[in-house]
Amino acid sequence: MSAEINEVIIIVLAGTFLMLLLLTFIFSFFFLHQRRQLQNIQEKAALHAQYQQEILQSQIEIQNQTLQHISGELHDNIGQLLSVARLQLNMLEEEEKATPAQIREVNDVIDKTIHELRALSKSLDGDFVKDFGLMESLSHELQRIRTMSKYQTEIITEGEPYRLEGQKEIVLFRVVQEILNNTLKHAAAKNIKVTLQYEPTQFTLMVQDDGKGFDFEKLKSREMTESGAGLRNIKRRTELIGGNCQLESTLGIGTKIRLQLPIAS
Repeated sequence: MSAEINEVIIIVLAGTFLMLLLLTFIFSFFFLHQRRQLQNIQEKAALHAQYQQEILQSQIEIQNQTLQHISGELHDNIGQLLSVARLQLNMLEEEEKATPAQIREVNDVIDKTIHELRALSKSLDGDFVKDFGLMESLSHELQRIRTMSKYQTEIITEGEPYRLEGQKEIVLFRVVQEILNNTLKHAAAKNIKVTLQYEPTQFTLMVQDDGKGFDFEKLKSREMTESGAGLRNIKRRTELIGGNCQLESTLGIGTKIRLQLPIAS
C-alpha cells in the first residue's frame, strides 16, 4: 500500500512539475513576444520620426533654394517695376498736370507689381499646395513663369487626377520648383512642359524643356558642381518619398526629368 501511495505522489509531483514547466514556457514565450512587439513598435516609431525629420529637412533645404531664386526675382523683376513706377511718378511731379494716359501707365505698372508679388507669395506658401493640390499649384507656378519671363509653359494631365499624400505633394512641388529654377538658370530653353500621368498603381511627373541640354556622363563626374549637386538633391528628395528619378538629356535638343511614385492599392 505504501508503495502505491509513493507512486501516486511521484506521479502528482511529476505532473505538477511538468505543468509548471509548461506554464513557465508559455509565460516566457508570451513575454518575449510582447517585448518583441514593443521593440518593433519603438523601431517603427523611430523610423517614422527619422522620416518626418528628413522630410522637414528636405523641405527646408528646397525652400531655402527657392527663397534664393525668389530673392533674385524680387531684385530683377519687381524691383525693376517699382523703379519704373517711381521714375514715372517723379516725372509727373515735375509736370503741371498729369494726363489720364500717364496716370493709367503708372497704375498699370503698380498693378503688375502687385500681381507678381501675389504670385510669389503663393509660390512660397506650402498651404496653397495642401489646399489646392499638386496639379493646381504647378499650373499656377507655370503661369507665373510664363508671365514673368519669355518662356512658353504648358501643363498636361493624363488619366483621372487624384490627390497624393499631403507631404508627398509638397515635396514634389518643391522638387519641381527646383527643376524649373535650374531650367530658367541653365537651360536657355524657350518651352517648358510639365506632364502629370495618373495611373492606378503609379504616378509619373515629367518636366521637359527644349534647351541646350548637357552631357549626363560629364555632369555625373562633376557632382560637386552646382548643377551636379542640384541633380543629386532632386534624386535624393524623390527617393525620400518613395519615388525614383530618371533623367534624359541630349545636347542641342533639351532635357527631360521623370519622377515616378508607386501608388498603394
